[in-house]
Amino acid sequence: MKARIAVIAAGLTTAFISACGDPTALKASLLNSVDTLSVFALSGTPPNYPSGVALLSRQPVHVDGFALFDVAFDINADGNAVVYPVKLIVASGSSRPVAMQRLAEPFEAVVEAPKTNYQSDSALVATIGQTIVVQSAHNASADLCQFAFNPNIYAKISVDSVNLASRTIYFRMGLDPNCGFRSFADGVPTF
Repeated sequence: MKARIAVIAAGLTTAFISACGDPTALKASLLNSVDTLSVFALSGTPPNYPSGVALLSRQPVHVDGFALFDVAFDINADGNAVVYPVKLIVASGSSRPVAMQRLAEPFEAVVEAPKTNYQSDSALVATIGQTIVVQSAHNASADLCQFAFNPNIYAKISVDSVNLASRTIYFRMGLDPNCGFRSFADGVPTF
């Protein structure tokens, strides 16, 4: 009798789980977005000008010791944009882990952030039209991904133009704000 009840309970549990889908699967809830932004170069502009980007807020921000940005921008001697992860600008241990990867594909063709091969210890030069994918951990206390299995959010950046006279960098940024999701497809991602 006990074996029969155990079999029936197991069957009901299996049916319940199947009816509800995979209860352990992560589900995204935030929409992906693409924004056109501009920032000023770190060098040759006043320090209160926005030279960095806070990915989650999708806003240019000024670069300071509080490390409230994910990446910062400058212009090199060749007139190309240079993208820095926060730890190369702010030397404190309070900055979040940010890593980047340059891809050969154009902005529109990058539909998913790569799983591996990110660099966190160097800046990347971005010529016009090149795509850089940014991986940024957001698992600090009271942060968006504090309790997530994968604390990273992903963004892709492509420089559209550089104005040397005003030392301004214009770029597009695609963002997947869902913890651990790597898709840049329109809407709410599924992976």
